[in-house]
Amino acid sequence: MRTKTLVELLTLSTNLYMISKDEKFMENLSEMVKKGKKKAEDIIDEFASGEEESEDSLVQKFLLKAQKAKEELGKQIDEAAVKVYEKMHIAHSGEVKKLAEEIERLKNELALAEARIVNLEPRKT
Repeated sequence: MRTKTLVELLTLSTNLYMISKDEKFMENLSEMVKKGKKKAEDIIDEFASGEEESEDSLVQKFLLKAQKAKEELGKQIDEAAVKVYEKMHIAHSGEVKKLAEEIERLKNELALAEARIVNLEPRKT
C-alpha cells in the first residue's frame, strides 16, 4: 500500500477510536438514535394519516424532511470532527507553514551571525 493510504487509514482509525472513547459523545449518539426512531415513527404516522393527499405531496414532504435531516447530520458531524481534532491537538496547516517560515528566517539569521564571526576572527590575530 502507498504511504498516503496507510496514513489515511491510521488517521481514520485514530479518529474512530477517539470518538468511541468519548463517553459523552456516545451518550449523545444514543439519545439522537432514540430521537431519530421517534421522529421516524412520527413521520410514518403522518404519512399514513394523510392517505387523501397525492403521492407527489407525500414525496415532497419526505424529501423536505430528508434534506433537513441531512443538514442536521452534517452539522453534528462537523462538531464531532472539531472536538476530535481539538483532543488530538492537530496543528493547522497554516500554523505549520508559519513555523516553517520562522525556522527558515532563523537559519538565515544564524548564517549571517556566523559570517560576521568569521569576519571578526582574522582581525584579532
